[in-house]
Amino acid sequence: MQRVRNSFLPAVPGLILAPFRSVRRGQTPLGFALSVSLLFPALCSPAYADVVYLRSGGSLKGLVVEEHGDRIILNTEGGEQPVFRRDIDEVFYDDPERNYLYLGSQALEAGDFAAARGFFEKALQINARFEEAEDAIHRLEDLKGKAAVKRPAAPIEVLEKGWGLRMESVSDRAVARVVREGSWAARSGIAPGDRLVSLWGWSLAYLPVEEAAGALWGPAGTSVKLTVEREAELPPATSSGRSHETGGSSGSASSGRNHWPGMTLEMERLGLTVGRVEPNGVAARAGLLPRDRIVAIGGQPTRYLPLTRAEGALYQAQGKGVHLVIHRDLMVRRE
Repeated sequence: MQRVRNSFLPAVPGLILAPFRSVRRGQTPLGFALSVSLLFPALCSPAYADVVYLRSGGSLKGLVVEEHGDRIILNTEGGEQPVFRRDIDEVFYDDPERNYLYLGSQALEAGDFAAARGFFEKALQINARFEEAEDAIHRLEDLKGKAAVKRPAAPIEVLEKGWGLRMESVSDRAVARVVREGSWAARSGIAPGDRLVSLWGWSLAYLPVEEAAGALWGPAGTSVKLTVEREAELPPATSSGRSHETGGSSGSASSGRNHWPGMTLEMERLGLTVGRVEPNGVAARAGLLPRDRIVAIGGQPTRYLPLTRAEGALYQAQGKGVHLVIHRDLMVRRE
C-alpha cells in the first residue's frame, strides 16, 4: 500500500532521533519508552512514510519493504532502491510497533538482551498480532541459548556431516545444494535447491554462507523457524481437469471462477498467502500448502499486486500453466 508523503518529519530530525540515539548510549527501555510513545501518536498517522536518515545529513522517504543485515530495500516514488546500513544514521517507521522492533534489533545486535526484550514486548503491546516482534523474541531466546554453549569451529561442516545439509552461496543467497535422504534436514522439510530466506524473520540474504550456517546451527533439542524460498510449477488445466475441479468456491483461486488451480488466496501482512488447498487439485499436486506465501507469479513479483489482480493472473494462466516462487515457514528441531 502506498502512503502519502509528508514534509513534516525531515523538519524535526533532532527531536525524533534524540531518544533513539540514547539507546546506543545504553539507556534502558524503561528509561525512555515514555518519550518515544509521546512522539509516536503525532508521527504515525497514515499521512507519513518511513524515513531513512543518512549519515551524510540527507534523508529518504518511502516504504521499507525488505530488511537485511547489511542493507534495506526502500520503495520510493522512483522505485525500489537499496540503502546500505553503513550509510544510515537512523530509520523512523510509519508504524509505531516497527520503531520498537527496530530499537529492539539494535539492542539485540549490541548484546543487550534485557533491553531488546523490553522493546519487542512494547511492540506487542501496541499490536498484539505483530508477528515480526513475536519472532524477534524467539530469536532472542535462541541467541541466549546459543551463547550458553560452545559454538563449533565450522558450523557449515556440522550441518553437512551431522544434519545432512550441504549449503552453498548462489547470487548472495545461502542455498541447500544437497539434502541427504532421511537426514535431519530432509525430515525438517528442507529440499534440495531451497534458498534460505530467514531465521525467525531475521534475513539470511547477502550473508556469507558460513555465517548463514552459523545462524542455523544451535544446541540439540532447540527449535527455529526457518523460511525457505522454492519454485513451484502449476501445469495448464485440461478439459477433464476443468470439469473435475469446477464446483463450489472453496477450492478456487477466485470465487466464482474456474477451480484451476484448486486453492484460495488471501492478502495478509506478510504478503499473498495460500488459504485452502483442494485435496488432489493442481496446487496440491504442485506441492503448495496452506500458509505458503506466493512472492512471484510468472516472474511478476506479488509485493504490490492487489488480491484481485493476483487472482486474475492465475486465472489467465490456466491455459498454459504458470511458474510460482513461494516462501514457506518450516519449524525445525535441531539434532
